[in-house]
This record gives sequence, C-alpha cells and structure tokens, in this order.
Amino acid sequence: MRLGLDIGTNSIGWWLYATVKGQITEVIDGGVRIFSDGRDPKSKASLAVDRRAARAQRRRRDRYLRRKAALMKRMAEAGLMPKDPTEAKTLELLDPYALRAQGLDQELPLTHLGRALFHLNQRRGFKSNRKTDRGDNESGKIKDATARLDLAMMARGARTYGEFLYMRRSSASDPRQVQTVRTRLSVARRDHSEKEEAGYDFYPDRRHLADEFDRLWTMQARFHPHVLTDELRDEIAVIIFHQRPLKAPLVGLCLFTDEERIPSSHPLNQRRILVETVNGLRIAARGEPARSLTKDERDQIIHALDNKKHTKTLSGMSMKLKALGKLIKLRSDQHFTLETANRDAINCDPVRASLSDPRRFGPRWSTLNAETQWEVVKRIRAVQSEVEHDALVEWLMSAHGLESDAAGETAHAPLPEGYGRLGMTATTHILSALEKDVIPFSEAVARCGWHHSDERTGEVLDTLPYYGELLTRHVIPGSYDKRDDAVTRFGRITNPTVHIGLNQLRRLVNRIITVYGKPDEMVVELARDLKLSEDQKREVQRDIKKNTDAAIRRGKKLEELGVPNTGANRLVMRLWEDLGQDVMNRNCPYSGRRISGSMLFDGSCDVDHILPYSRTLDDSFANRTLCLKEFNRQKTNRTPWEAWGDTDQWVSIAVNLKNLPGNKAWRFAPDAMARFEGENDFSARALKDTQYLSRIARAYLSALYDGGDGRSHVWVVPGRLTEMLRRHWGLNSLLPDRDGAVQAKNRTDHRHHAIDAAVVAATDRTLIQRISKMAGRDELAGAEEVARSVTPSWENFRADVAAQLQRIIVSHRADHGRIDPGARKSGKDSTSGQLHNDTAYGLSRDGMVVSRKPLLSLSSNDIAVSKRGANIRDADLQLHLTRVTQGLDGKAFENALSDFANAPKLPDQSDNPYFGLRRVRLEEPLQESARVQVADRNGKVFKAYKGDSNHCYEIWRLPDGKIKPQVITTFEAHQSAPARRPHPAAKRLLRIFKRDMVAIERNGETIIGYVQSLHVSNGLFIAPHYEANADARSRDKSDPFRFFQMAAGTLIKAKARRVHVDEMGRLRDPGRTP
Repeated sequence: MRLGLDIGTNSIGWWLYATVKGQITEVIDGGVRIFSDGRDPKSKASLAVDRRAARAQRRRRDRYLRRKAALMKRMAEAGLMPKDPTEAKTLELLDPYALRAQGLDQELPLTHLGRALFHLNQRRGFKSNRKTDRGDNESGKIKDATARLDLAMMARGARTYGEFLYMRRSSASDPRQVQTVRTRLSVARRDHSEKEEAGYDFYPDRRHLADEFDRLWTMQARFHPHVLTDELRDEIAVIIFHQRPLKAPLVGLCLFTDEERIPSSHPLNQRRILVETVNGLRIAARGEPARSLTKDERDQIIHALDNKKHTKTLSGMSMKLKALGKLIKLRSDQHFTLETANRDAINCDPVRASLSDPRRFGPRWSTLNAETQWEVVKRIRAVQSEVEHDALVEWLMSAHGLESDAAGETAHAPLPEGYGRLGMTATTHILSALEKDVIPFSEAVARCGWHHSDERTGEVLDTLPYYGELLTRHVIPGSYDKRDDAVTRFGRITNPTVHIGLNQLRRLVNRIITVYGKPDEMVVELARDLKLSEDQKREVQRDIKKNTDAAIRRGKKLEELGVPNTGANRLVMRLWEDLGQDVMNRNCPYSGRRISGSMLFDGSCDVDHILPYSRTLDDSFANRTLCLKEFNRQKTNRTPWEAWGDTDQWVSIAVNLKNLPGNKAWRFAPDAMARFEGENDFSARALKDTQYLSRIARAYLSALYDGGDGRSHVWVVPGRLTEMLRRHWGLNSLLPDRDGAVQAKNRTDHRHHAIDAAVVAATDRTLIQRISKMAGRDELAGAEEVARSVTPSWENFRADVAAQLQRIIVSHRADHGRIDPGARKSGKDSTSGQLHNDTAYGLSRDGMVVSRKPLLSLSSNDIAVSKRGANIRDADLQLHLTRVTQGLDGKAFENALSDFANAPKLPDQSDNPYFGLRRVRLEEPLQESARVQVADRNGKVFKAYKGDSNHCYEIWRLPDGKIKPQVITTFEAHQSAPARRPHPAAKRLLRIFKRDMVAIERNGETIIGYVQSLHVSNGLFIAPHYEANADARSRDKSDPFRFFQMAAGTLIKAKARRVHVDEMGRLRDPGRTP
C-alpha cells in the first residue's frame, strides 16, 4: 500500500492506494482531517501567548500578596503595626507621603513608621535584570526615566523618592491639579526634545526605595533603639526588596550522547562551528574537479579570521571569500564553491571576536586556555542584577588584571544566545576530528562513532509514538521523568502549528495502521517549487543577496541609532523605506502626513495590514505598511477604502498613492477585497508553516521503518508538481464551486485536500526525478511537458477518485476544552483559555454595569448615545463632550478632550465641574446570565466581568414537556459547583460543543455538519462537513453560503444529535434508524 499525505497548517488530506510491485492499482480509502492551527486569527501569535501573560500577571499578584501578608505579620509581631485588623485599617487615613518625608527628620510613632514601610512595599521600584533587559526598548525607556528622576530630585533638593513625591503633591495649588505620583507611559516632549515620543516622566529604581528605607530606619532607630534593631531591619528589608533570580531554562540533550547541550557562547562550540565552516570550503575551476582545502590552506584561513582587525560592531567581523582566496594564492580562474550571490563571506568566531576586542581583553584573550575562557563567558552569562554585574567587574579586575573600563566593557560583551546541539563530550571529540584533517562534519561525526542525520534507532515501530520521543533535535527539552505525560516528559516543538499538526498526523496515521495495516510507502507533499534552472537559481541568489545586504545595512543603521538590531525593528525600517524613494515623501498612507526617521521607534507608528488580516489571512510584506498609530486605530478591521473612501481624507490618501509600490497601491482600490479573493488563494505565512511541518513530518514518518532493507519508504513531492498533475488529469473539475465553475482549486470545499493527497500518492520517485531533470534543462516548459505526457495509472482513475470523494466525511477536531475531572480532584485543573474579559464592571441599577475608561481613550462611539452599547453615565458630561468633539477625529479629537479637561472655565465663564477629569464612567446593560460575578467574604457581589466564551450548548426537557435551551459559559464550566440544571427534574436531551459534528434531518435527507458557534438565543450555527472558511463566507454578502441557524425547537424537530467521526472520517451515528 502507498499512503499520500497533503499536510497543511490546519488540515491533513490523505489517500491510500493498493500497490503491486511499486505501482498503484486501486483506491482503498481517502479522507480529510481538519483542526485548529493553535494561532490567533489576526496576529498569528500562539494562543498560549495571552494565557502565558495572564498567568505571569497572576503569579506576580500572588507574590505581592504573599509579600504583603509576610510584612504585615512581621511588623505586627514587632509592634510596627496593630495586631487588630480594625485598628490597622485606620492607618489608611494617614498620608503616607507626609510620613515618608517627616520620618527623615522627626520621630514617628512606631505604627506610623509601619504605615510608611507598608507604602514602600506597595511600589518598591524597578529592578533591572541585565540578562533579560538586553535589547529591550521598554527597559531603555525606564532607565532614561530613572536618570530623569535623579535630576529632578537634585533640582528639588529631595533626599529620598518619598520626599520628592511629597514635594510634588504639596506644590499643587488646587487639589484637583495634584500631579500624579504613578508612573505611566505617555507621549510627550522631554529633555528639550523637538518632538513628542513615548516614555515616562520619571521612573523609580529599586535603589531609590532601598535608600529611602535605610534613611528612614536609621533616623527612627535613634528614637526606638530597642525595637528597631539591625536584625529586624534586615528581616523587613528582605521581605520588601528581595527578588528571586530567574529560573534557569531546561536544556536539551546532545544529539549523540546523554549530556546536556552546551551554550552557543561556549568557546569550543564556536570554534567547532568555525572549523566546520572552513573545512566545508572547496576550490573549483573550469575543467578541474573541485578539491578540498589542504591543511595548510585551512589553517591560514582560520588564522586570518582569528586575527581580523576589530570593527565597531560584531556584524562587521567577517571576511570575504575573495579576500581569503587571495590569502591562499588561488589562481584567477579558481574560486570557492561556497562563493555564491548570497554567501560571499565567512564570519569570525563571535566569542573570540567580542572578547579579544581591544576595549576588553585584547590579545590576552588568546593566551587563556579553554577552561579559563569558559569561566569568563560563564560568569558574563550568569549576570542578572546590578550587584552581580559589579561583582563580575571586580572579579575581572582582580583575577585577570583588567582596568576598570575594560572590565566594564567585558561585562557588557555581546555573546551568542541560546544553546547548541551538542554536549561537551561530542563537541570536544568532533572538534578534534575536524582539526586533525580537513573533513566535513558528517565524516567527523562518523569517525567518532555516530551518524549525523539518521534519526532511526533500528527499532521496528508498529505505530507512531509521540513525536518528542523521536525528533529530539527539534524539541525544547522535557523533564525526562517517566511519571509525566509525553509532552512534559519528552518536550515539544515551540511552533504551535507544527506541534498540533504532528499530533494530528500521529493520530491519523495510527488509525490508518489499525484499520489497514502499515503502508509500504508514504509520500508527503512539500510546498516548494520544482528544481530551478541555472538562470532561475542565479536570479534567486541575486534576490537573496540583495535582501541580505539590505538587512545588514538596516541593522547597522539601527545600531547607530541605539535601537536593538532585531528582525522586528529591521522590518519597521524596511516598511519605512517602502513608503517612497524620497525620504521627504515617506508619508503615512492613511493620512498623507510625513513619517520622519525619528518617529519610527518612539511609539508614533504602527505596522498594519492594508487589507485586514482577519479577512484575508495575508501576512505578506506586500500587505503590510507603516502608518501613524492614530489612523490605524481609525481604520480598525476595514480596508482603506471602507474606512475613508467616502470622506474628505481620501484626497490626501489618493495623492500619496503614487509613492507606494504597485503591489501595495492596488490594495487601496474600492474593489481590493474582490481582487484579492481572485488573486490570492493561500497566505505566505501558512506556506512557510506548511514547509516546516512537511519536512519534520518526513523525518517523523521515517521512524516507522528501520531502514534495514536499504530503501527509503518515505519521500517528498514538490507542491508545484501536485498542481500540474491535478490539472492535467482533470481532477480540478471534481469539485466545482456553487455556480459550477471549475477553479484551479476549490478552497471552499475541504475535500480538495483529499484530491491533492490522491495526486501525491500517485507520484513515484521516478516521475519526480524525470520532471525535475526536465525543469532544470528547460526553464519553464520542461516540467509542464512531462506532466502533460504522464497518464493516470489506470483507465478509470478519475472516476474512482470521484467516487471516493463522494464517500468522504470530513473529520473535524472538536473543541471540548481541557477540563480533566481527575486532575481537578488532585488540584491540577487547567483551563482551555481566557475565562472572562479583562474589564471589571461595577454593579448599578436595573441590570446595568459600570466601567471606567481614560478620557483620552474615548472614541466618538463612546460619546454618542447608544441604545444597546455603553453610554457615558453623566448626561451633562456627555453633552459637553459631544459639543467639544463635534466633527473632529484623530489628533484633533484627542486634543479637544484634553483641552476640555484642562479648562477651568466653560464657554459661558462658569466653573468647569469636570476640570482635571481623567476617567469617565460608562454604563451599559449586562444580563446576569452573561456576568462573571465576584463577591466579598460576606457573599455580597460587588463587581462583575463579561464571560469571554461559551463552553457548550444544552437542550433540556422540563417536567411539563417544554423545551429549555441553556449555554454553559467557559467560566461556569471550570467552577467546582454542581452543574446547572433548569429544573431539578429536567432531562437533558442534547449537549453540543464547538466544532462537534452533528447529524440533522432536513428535507428528507441526513446532513452531517460541524458546529461553528453556539448562542443561548440564536441556537447553533451549523455548516456541512465539507464547507471550508465558513464563518468568513457567511458574513460575505456576495457569497451565497449561509449557516444552518437552528434554535432549540428546530433542532429537536430536525432530530439533531451529536455523531462521532474518527480521524479517518468513519461515522458512528447513535441516532440513525435502520
């Protein structure tokens, strides 16, 4: 048997043929499996990102509460805080800023000192982590604001941060104009800057608070020497200021031994990489066979790389291959085989280049042995705090005799991040073999007794195990504890799409093996082109070279600006350059306003998808642009034409279009979405994920075969070949669209994945080689000509494929969340996502809830009166804001709000009752059933949240025979209380989860579909099992597709029931009548 697999980011098409002597003879089975790709539809970030951020926030909150409780307990024991909670509560009436200032000069009662110390604990200042803050824009803003605070304290003559805040508050003439003491990110002109930029006015460092603690304690200890002892001071200081060090990450195992991998910055690791790279050079000339370097030539090149003159940044530490050729005296007709358009240089050893810099160790670095070098690097890597940094500088000065400046530069030395693939033993042995002879990595590994690429163990596997057991070089490490589940034990691939895809592949392939046995051969489609001709290769290399040079140039520019040289920042630079050839004409495409180079990284700009990503899934560079943040907010989830096409602003947009490239300008047209639908069938991001997934899948599937017969049982087919054969064999017409039109591929029908898999499985290696060879010789027509000449394997091939397509039931992976009853009992329950929205609402009258929103964050919709949404609670304020913002938008709208809040008088010269306003209360209706309510310890509900999603939909029959639907929210499903019932004697007739597969009786036939969404009032939204992209198509008025929307009564009449469809698409319908 031969199994063909079309593996995508959220789908797997599969097809199984019977084979005789390597030739397919008949169709056995085929199908499609659909699943989520684990990414947010708009940002494409992992769905785990938000959960991880929320979890980190909860942990920080929990640590603060534990610190607060420990501090209160210890101060109560020492007499710094009343033991009676009621008495302690009265201390809240004291002004803590006044206490912190007065305590520097005069005696405070012990409980008043305790109140001041408690206030220090509430906001204890920023503590930099030197390891995580490298290249972090936010930490840079904080450090600038900290320096700004030092200057402000000196100017005011404030001895401590608390005294500085007290002075700021006391200087206000009007209580409503008291300057804020909280540190908030804002856009303003600072430090005599000519432009506004994002930053903080000031930001306290941990040292400010620690210094204030010491000053307060020292002064008050004079008045209370028997209580305020040095031992108590140390205890309380640890409670308030201690910050645990970061946990060391788990490190994976070596590819060849059971040792942990060594860091990338280990000198031996970088040495091995350098020698391996130089050993790979080969010298070629016309009419002569390519040869390896001699040992002397190799050593000359390495010596030259090791002794290259240092440049300002590490990015310049490389040597051109042509220069290296001159060094070893190559003839004019000779060249290195690595010398291509995109590879014309070799990088120096980055660790050696960094630490042998004259500003650091200089030439002395080469005199240190490997152990001493690693000791220095290890200490640099370990630094997390300023204290550790200072200790490292002192150690470098004492142990290695460095001057103060050199030691400081060394402590800041840039080093490679992360870990390599090898352990210490393997690195040492392989490096020794590479240095002994000029051999490639594979031969060096073989001489050490290992194999460099064969991941097969020789064990014959009947089914696929969890991929982490086999693909050890691709996963982050696990616990390796046999008591843990497979993912925790063996680790996982960090790309969520690939992780989910491989797990679904395992389930599908193992199911096929269970039903039909292990296939003799497997073929996987890879989303890549056929073999390129020489001209095409040169063109591709020129493009790569051009893009690489441009990226290097942008990186150097960023370093000159003091901005981290990251991929995201280089993208911003590239998008800015793409706005126009002339720097003076690089304008925001949505407003026509100029974007200067100084605005790129100050918070003024956003990277935006021209055509909304949520509607196009197009994350290509051509669909991205750089724009002003305020206009991106106005655009929301619309195309430029939809946002401004009928407004006066379109004039400015249209005038600027001449500066944009053609592949972006057309996206501003009124029919841009229609054009996109016709021209773009697949997103570039999905293509990249698919390529990665296909390559990994090939290695994973190969583990089913021990390789003992010397054959390769798994091979890859280029996606371009699949497209040509599908077209020439007439398979595109098997799935026409609703109008009967034949498209290149009908992506509105999930079964097109099965057609691809049928073609993939019909493609043997002989055909691949034949077509690739022709494509390489005849640039464009060769592959098409061969594909046209290839006939299907038997006469009724197309009819047999069509017949199997009609039998296919597309299998959808249901979303039942992650509630584990067993884990819940043991206290290890986990959530399936966010349980409620972030905004907290206060409870008001008649089912209304109230929230607060910053004044400057209001939009015109917030101010306008709405019958269904939120409205400003204060009717007079709503009228005033309507008056001042009438007809304004963008920056003018925001300025109008700010001016209103800062005006002491109204236009009629009466006092402005809203002078100094910062936040506005919004009131809106929120049904009790949709609330996540929070009660105090007495059971009184005092706030609520909106539930974020629904867990399942239920239909119950009450004792009187009536039908009652109800929706269980995700929050409710995770509570330990008994499940909600509409009546104690009610009988549950149906429970449905999102993406469940259901059967309904409609117009005399049984329809199998999947549940797209569920609502308590609207019921279920169901799509036939084969319909793809159903949600977006249902919202598109031009598309005739619509969901089956069925409320509880309709569902009962349609005999709706949940059915089970396994990974292969085999149906088990418990409600089917014989």
